[in-house]
Amino acid sequence: MFAPPAAVFCSLLAAAAAAGARTQSFHLALVDDDAEERTIRTTTAAAAPAVDDSESCCGGSSSSTGSSAEDDRYPREIPLSVIRKLNQVANVTELFAKFMPDVDMVEAQRLVTKTGFQSRTAQNIERKAVLIPKSAGCTVELQTISLKDTDDRSYYYYPSCTKVNRCVGCCAHDLLACQPTKKEELHFQVMVQRYNIEGKFEFSEIKHVKVEQHLKCNCDCRVKEQHCNNLQKYIPNECRCVCNNEEDRDKCSEEHLKLWDPATCTCQCAKIEECTSGYGFDYNTCRCEALRMKTKINNYDFNKNTYSFGGS
Repeated sequence: MFAPPAAVFCSLLAAAAAAGARTQSFHLALVDDDAEERTIRTTTAAAAPAVDDSESCCGGSSSSTGSSAEDDRYPREIPLSVIRKLNQVANVTELFAKFMPDVDMVEAQRLVTKTGFQSRTAQNIERKAVLIPKSAGCTVELQTISLKDTDDRSYYYYPSCTKVNRCVGCCAHDLLACQPTKKEELHFQVMVQRYNIEGKFEFSEIKHVKVEQHLKCNCDCRVKEQHCNNLQKYIPNECRCVCNNEEDRDKCSEEHLKLWDPATCTCQCAKIEECTSGYGFDYNTCRCEALRMKTKINNYDFNKNTYSFGGS
């Protein structure tokens, strides 16, 4: 396996430090003779303090890129408001200009391509050949849809499917989805036939099938305000429903047999038990309680334990 010398890494760090007085990150792909790829990340800062040679890569010791000090610099996830803006980016140039204005895109690419590891042999060049993907952002595209409006398999529609514009594409976050903001209704004329027990087709009718076509699209919240119940309020910037009965939630935390359910904003039993004969599970006490029935005697209502009686 090919192992790049330590001097190469030192020269890369020196070159990156001289590239500018700002922090930059690069991913260097190293390919050996067996086409095994490893990724090395180098981060440079012009104002970084001096590092002891005994602890640096130039001194022979490797440093971990996943240290806790580095992890503390990054939040757990990108804010949803930033994701919405990222979904509007059309190309790499716009990405650098809007979100990494302090990073020289040309210089970043130069530091990667000048390592020389990607072009050692013609064979490695062939193995390293990659395609630049085209962004599949939220937009309208022709999609195949069925024109059959029944599950009865004895019917045959001609044509059985067609293509219409539908909203497709990624929105970079699982809380967002590509959704239509403008649409129209199309009416297609199809011929319907039915297959009989004699193995022949019978003409059934000429039918008009209504199909929805999308005209404009946008990345929007999957969870809408109408998905919230009467105990919740909607936060559009976070695409979620939150409970507004905080007092009930606080009381629920004091009950050791119950847990708070944020989906229904109610206090639920932590465990539901199977009860023996004559007992039923009580969702108020979260225990098995003796079954009771309502009996009417002389116009008065009484509650009786039913487990000791054979009938009503």
